[in-house]
Amino acid sequence: MALGLLFYSTGVAAERLREFSWSELKAAGQLKNGTIVPPGMKGDVECLLIESSASDPFNAEIFAVTEPGVTQPAYALRARIRYDDVEGRGYFEMWNYFPDGGAYFTRTLAVTGPMASLSGSSDWRDLALPFSAAGTPQRPSKLVVNLVLSGKAKIWVEPPVLYQYGENESPVSASTAWWTDRQSGMIGGIGGGVVGLLAALVGVFCSLGRARSLVLGLMLVAVVAGVIAFFSGVIALFLRQPYGVWYPLMLGGGLSALLFGALRPGVRKRYTERELRHII
Repeated sequence: MALGLLFYSTGVAAERLREFSWSELKAAGQLKNGTIVPPGMKGDVECLLIESSASDPFNAEIFAVTEPGVTQPAYALRARIRYDDVEGRGYFEMWNYFPDGGAYFTRTLAVTGPMASLSGSSDWRDLALPFSAAGTPQRPSKLVVNLVLSGKAKIWVEPPVLYQYGENESPVSASTAWWTDRQSGMIGGIGGGVVGLLAALVGVFCSLGRARSLVLGLMLVAVVAGVIAFFSGVIALFLRQPYGVWYPLMLGGGLSALLFGALRPGVRKRYTERELRHII
């Protein structure tokens, strides 16, 4: 049976197959280790705290899922994690059990990216445990996720989501985020610069009493664009996109809509007053 990870990069149309809940996994007896942390303590959703207080190696099963429902050849468990003071090098591993008795694993031992190993401390980042059963009609009957640590560590894990991919799609190159944190910074910087420049142009042209139609039109565009961006951020938050996706959309969009929406009536009034003075 030809099993293995896919390392080629293609266009991805991931199907969100299942979203797990730590509370539900615990109730079903499928959560084996860790403490459930309520929403608001370490994130916007409940997360699982896994803690190793000894310097001895730690190797434990975290949770297991029977009959995951995968129908496509490639799939991946994805989640967001953060960790503090991880001694040495740790990693997550996913064991994939098949009906014919075969068992194969994936480990997060990469240097960077969502399959990077765990070391030191990190703010929230993406975690991916992908696998491919290309070349065989068999699909996994059970998934088991373990955590392996060299010593002390504190790790928080948000509820994992199971995605599946078609024959020519790569779970390795796939990213569920709309853009990266670095791109988020660029988007925020460019967006802030555009809003600042537009506000300056409004002030200059309004004080001169010129380009009324252009100024009022641009302000209306800024309001509409801000509303669209804000609600896009709401959708991103609902879809559990990373902080670097929904936050700049909601903040920038909200500020743009409120700022130019509040200023537009006053700007229109000032233009009208200047025109009346010229007539008189």
